[in-house]
Amino acid sequence: MDALELMKNRYSCRKFADEPVSDDDLNAVLEAGRVAPSAINRQPWRFLVVQREDGLAKVDQASRCRYGAPVVILVCFADEESAKNEAVVPDYGWVDCSLAIMQMVLEAESRGLGTCIVGAYDPQIARELFAIPEGITPVQFVMLGHPAIGPSPRHEERRPLSDILVRESF
Repeated sequence: MDALELMKNRYSCRKFADEPVSDDDLNAVLEAGRVAPSAINRQPWRFLVVQREDGLAKVDQASRCRYGAPVVILVCFADEESAKNEAVVPDYGWVDCSLAIMQMVLEAESRGLGTCIVGAYDPQIARELFAIPEGITPVQFVMLGHPAIGPSPRHEERRPLSDILVRESF
């Protein structure tokens, strides 16, 4: 499958099968995040992988959006390693983590796994439950597993390019 087809197929999975994710698949997903581009190649991300039942119960305390995923990756960044430029983007850690997340979810899709990127969580609860130290900023959860259902009927609804494209100047 070509890259554009892969991107079109990827959807936010909101129900996962009760089936484990192989170590090979998980490692490939993490590697995809590791090799993502980052501002000034700082690579500030940190990937907290949660798979054990006690850890997944903690995820459930921080967010109601796990959807039964057997693996959760909390993507964070190290504040001191993140590139900064107050004039443009105050902290590129958010952008860098977003790039890493997209590469991870596309790798997951290429392996037949489902993902859901979840920002609906309480970062303070996550910080406390997972002992996230000061200087590490949590960004998003990535729910990962084998999908139990396909995409919603709205998945293919996209605005036409003509509605969002501006050339040369607004």
